[in-house]
Amino acid sequence: MRQQWKQKASETRYCETCGSLLRRRRNKAGRLEGYRDFMRRRFCSLSCANSRSKGGESRNAYLYRARKHLKEAREACGQTTELHAHHVNEDWKDNRPENIQTLCVFCHQFWHGIHRRLGVSAIKPMPKLVSCLPTGLPPEWDDCAAMVTPLSRKSRRK
Repeated sequence: MRQQWKQKASETRYCETCGSLLRRRRNKAGRLEGYRDFMRRRFCSLSCANSRSKGGESRNAYLYRARKHLKEAREACGQTTELHAHHVNEDWKDNRPENIQTLCVFCHQFWHGIHRRLGVSAIKPMPKLVSCLPTGLPPEWDDCAAMVTPLSRKSRRK
């Protein structure tokens, strides 16, 4: 005589897209879907799983829209290449023009890295970077220009 196994009581689960009740499926041989497989399943069918409406729009769609608000130059360092869209309030779904700041990849990582290390969230845009070096040399350094000699070491040939 075959031994009959007790069927595990499964909790009520619903499809994430359409909200219909999920039931354990039976295969072609009539066996019930494994309990662990059933607990992993999130959608009732392939059409629901492939639906674009599962959980709203994707992060890439929001970031694509954010890139439309980029300015011609970076707002912190002034360069015009490698532009990134930085969300000031760190909410990537908030694509208002006043929430988008144009930064380079280095400034963007620096700004988030500083706040991560400090354990705070950024609430203001990254300030404009000001160079510590003066634009011109002071007049008293003009006498030193004659003493500058080329390096004695020869450069390597390529």
